[in-house]
Amino acid sequence: MTKLLALLTLLGLASASTVDTDNWVGRNIYFILLDRFAGGTPGCQNGKEWCNGNIRGVTKQIPYIKKMGFDAVWITPVVKQVEWRDNWNGTGYHGYWAKDFNKIDEHFGTPEDLKQLSQTLKENGMLFMLDIVANHVGPLHSLDDVASLGDGLNDLSGEQFHQLAHFDEVDFEEYLKNPYTMMEAGDACWPYYDFGHGCNETVILDGWFGDLGDLNHEDEPTAQYLLKWIGDMQKNYDIDGFRLDTALYIPKPFLEKFQEEAGVYITGEVVTYNQTLHSSFQDGSALTGLLNFPITEFVKPTFSVGGGVNFVDFASLLENQKSLYSSVHLLTNFVDNHDGDRFLTNHTLAQLENALTWSWLWHGIPSFYYGTEVPTVAEATDCRTSQWNDETGEFLDGSEGKIGELMTNLNEIRREFGLAFGGVNAFSLGAVLKAGEEGWMAFERSGLLAVVSNGDPKTACFKSPCCPTGEDLLKVGARGEEEPNVACDGEEVCVELVDGAPLVFNIESCKETKM
Repeated sequence: MTKLLALLTLLGLASASTVDTDNWVGRNIYFILLDRFAGGTPGCQNGKEWCNGNIRGVTKQIPYIKKMGFDAVWITPVVKQVEWRDNWNGTGYHGYWAKDFNKIDEHFGTPEDLKQLSQTLKENGMLFMLDIVANHVGPLHSLDDVASLGDGLNDLSGEQFHQLAHFDEVDFEEYLKNPYTMMEAGDACWPYYDFGHGCNETVILDGWFGDLGDLNHEDEPTAQYLLKWIGDMQKNYDIDGFRLDTALYIPKPFLEKFQEEAGVYITGEVVTYNQTLHSSFQDGSALTGLLNFPITEFVKPTFSVGGGVNFVDFASLLENQKSLYSSVHLLTNFVDNHDGDRFLTNHTLAQLENALTWSWLWHGIPSFYYGTEVPTVAEATDCRTSQWNDETGEFLDGSEGKIGELMTNLNEIRREFGLAFGGVNAFSLGAVLKAGEEGWMAFERSGLLAVVSNGDPKTACFKSPCCPTGEDLLKVGARGEEEPNVACDGEEVCVELVDGAPLVFNIESCKETKM
């Protein structure tokens, strides 16, 4: 370990615990892939090319997002991208291939556009989350590529990049042709990363992501470059929070200092099923928050018929998190994102409604992927399809559709029952009442009783604090006209899920009656 990281370790700066994160508890996020949301080019075939969605397009659609009840917006990275292509994935339209951290890519807009977006969000009582990458730059194949990077990244010695297994007889120019990658860390790494047992942690930290230049956080000039940059970004654009890409591959001592310099909430991407490893990135030693991958990885198979994961196991994972994490309220829950198939490509509408109802009424910060409210976008095989008419460029408004209505209703319920930001129950915890192997789960949180399922009609029986009636049923999703049957026998409640849609009851009044 170099002097810099050793110093950070000895200082024991618990930055994650000193950053004020209360302004994020109870928020809900609308997540946007910037190049594909609004303001882009008609006729764009998506795929691996630029479609020119931009910051101004997002700013214009803030009223649309707010109308559905969202109070935070997360956009993908905006820094200057490399102009060249990598060996597999095309261009840097997605924003994750930095060329110069200190410039805004002209495809996305200008610094003034970014400031205007931040200001508009605040005028609407919403928070601004910016996606960032501190693990790597864009694809590098030659010294010419390195030389074209921004100041602070373009040293031709390559000391700003990890050169794992770099032998003396192989210079940096040769190393660029065949870098040591994280894929060589061992077959036992994914998805549990059991370091020391078939998974090499050094290779995970220092190996390249394919041909993406892996930044050397042990190199002091490189570390200082990144630390100054994150502080400047937060101050210059008044950013309320960051989403940190590929956080699993960055040393925790550096993450701790990075979190401190950012000074605001960071939710990190640590993609693993291993809850112990995952929680260690939040446990007072690194980041304030995390994307909840140990749960999300099981959402799709759980909320499906024959998906291989039952609700009993899912409920156990949820309950275990309460004792593992320093704050489950700062975990970001989501059902799909920009790195995998959209939920509706292999699930029904009822299953999506159930998954979103769980995500929105359970504790944590729920995140909604752009276009999920628009059927043509949500059902597309390309998970990064643009949200505008391919012929006219007209923005596709899904706020009045079934999922748009669902989100409006769920966000209203969150506000009414004090689960939203500033609410009296924002810091409350969900509690699983019972989960059935046949595909359902009942949970309670602050006067709400929710019953979610895999979308198949069935009857769910469980012990409840009281017996709700049809009058206690809250409007959530696209439930049919037929009222669900609710039967009570002592403390046991049996609820008929007639059409597989989620059910949410107000049990505040019946709990008071019972008392």
